[in-house]
Amino acid sequence: MVTLGTFDGVHVGHKKILERLITTSRKRNFRSVLITFSPHPRLVLQTNQNDLKLLNTLDEKIELLDHSGLDNLIIHPFTQEFSRLSYTAFVR
Repeated sequence: MVTLGTFDGVHVGHKKILERLITTSRKRNFRSVLITFSPHPRLVLQTNQNDLKLLNTLDEKIELLDHSGLDNLIIHPFTQEFSRLSYTAFVR
């Protein structure tokens, strides 16, 4: 089972999503997978990048997520080209 997002800060809401993902995955004998992006999509898509203040560095995010119990963490490069993919192309 997969969840997808930027997961900046790994706050209480993120932890609830992760708990549900991990619990449900284990019950169904699936692997739990989180897909996130680097750099943050807004850093690629916004013209004024100075307005975005991230709560965690990528290394901090990885450390927080590594301790969550996930089976797999995928960090996909976020580029302008990637942002233009259709949803079907992304899923494939």
